[in-house]
Amino acid sequence: MSLTQNIKKTINYSRKNGYAETVLSVWERVTENYSANYTYQPPEEETLQRQREDHSVSDIQFSILVPAYETQTAHMEALIDSCMAQTYGNWELIITDGSPDDCVEEVVRKYQDPRIRYVKLVENGGIAENTNKAIDLAEGDYYGLLDHDDLLTPDALYLFAHAIDEKRPIFAYSDEDKCDTSGKRFYDPHFKLDFNLDLFLTNNYVCHFTVVQAEVMRKYRIRKEYDGSQDYDLFLRIVAGLLLKERENRDARPVEDYILHVPKVLYHWRCHENSTAGNPQSKMYAYEAGKKALTDFAARMGWKVDVRHNKHLGFYHIEYRNDLFHHRRDLAAAGGFAVYHGKVASGIYRGQPLVYAGYMNRMDLYQDVAVLDIRNLAVSKAYQDIYQEVTGHPYESTILTENKELPQWLRELDKSSQGRSQIARMSAELCHRLSAAGGRLLLNPTCVRTVKGVAAVSDNE
Repeated sequence: MSLTQNIKKTINYSRKNGYAETVLSVWERVTENYSANYTYQPPEEETLQRQREDHSVSDIQFSILVPAYETQTAHMEALIDSCMAQTYGNWELIITDGSPDDCVEEVVRKYQDPRIRYVKLVENGGIAENTNKAIDLAEGDYYGLLDHDDLLTPDALYLFAHAIDEKRPIFAYSDEDKCDTSGKRFYDPHFKLDFNLDLFLTNNYVCHFTVVQAEVMRKYRIRKEYDGSQDYDLFLRIVAGLLLKERENRDARPVEDYILHVPKVLYHWRCHENSTAGNPQSKMYAYEAGKKALTDFAARMGWKVDVRHNKHLGFYHIEYRNDLFHHRRDLAAAGGFAVYHGKVASGIYRGQPLVYAGYMNRMDLYQDVAVLDIRNLAVSKAYQDIYQEVTGHPYESTILTENKELPQWLRELDKSSQGRSQIARMSAELCHRLSAAGGRLLLNPTCVRTVKGVAAVSDNE
């Protein structure tokens, strides 16, 4: 990202969140610099040639859908070239062009590949309607969503095909990075988590690159009233359908089994002044559309919630009304941070300063985790017997509320290093048992308990 773009982003953040919050955010970026050593390494030619010669998976056809509108010539050429460079050959590229002039058509005419299908639209219907036109024409097994100025890596479809052949997911997504306008410099990688329901309910972290089963895409299509966050709306509707099935049938496979993460950067998101990547303020309407899509999702699930924007643009916060577990029967437990001397005492963010936002702002976001701290934990009634079996004590919520202290037995354990190690083992065992029983574990980062232990966090505790 250019210096000018960074300055604009900082100014906008300051206006939204205040000077003190901005100083902390800048300090974290400077001191942590999460992607400082990132360099995109394209596959070596030997690897690419081996992929071209591998026909062990060849029956999965990808339909790459590109709604185009006045795309710059160089960007459209680069997009098509990135498709032509794929080592996996069973694909079709469908470009539905809503441009008032012939700028896109002139580029496409240069290519004489039957896999490239171009349609000049009578009128521009916006990104949603133009994508739906491409859906109507597509003939593949999986439909991929590709923005008109972005790029695929040459091994993208090959790796997707092999991953899909093994798992046959409803949809799949990859990691991504950003590139500059020239498409030559790559930076800001987004190394994503496997599908994480509650993290996904804070922002559309799964795009890009995403492919969806053909019959599912044809069923749901793209809704124009969500233009700007139309892909988030699509994925939320798919997830809602899976969650409702999961709720109706306790023996049903969890939603995570239907969604596949391909853990490699396979998509370059072009960053320029008018893109969301380069200037988040340029598409505030998209964030409003995302909030609307999330509100619609909650209504489909029957949750009574309030949805609002997070302090980070493009992120959201769901505030559940009344009891969380009443709405979220899929949850076995929910908890927050336990903190010693300003640092998180346990879990995946152990040792991190509480004031930090973390990589991709994750420390500020609701998310599903493998382990919660028993010192800041609430357990659903359906799972409280497991709590008693593991701890040997009657269940008592330790979620921090006004003037609420830890139970006496936990306070005694927390006085020594040995006791805190026992707390850590107990937390891990409890959470493992809860997960094995089929429940999700929700981390609420806004719920913070300061634990007045003897010592600060250390690596050997």
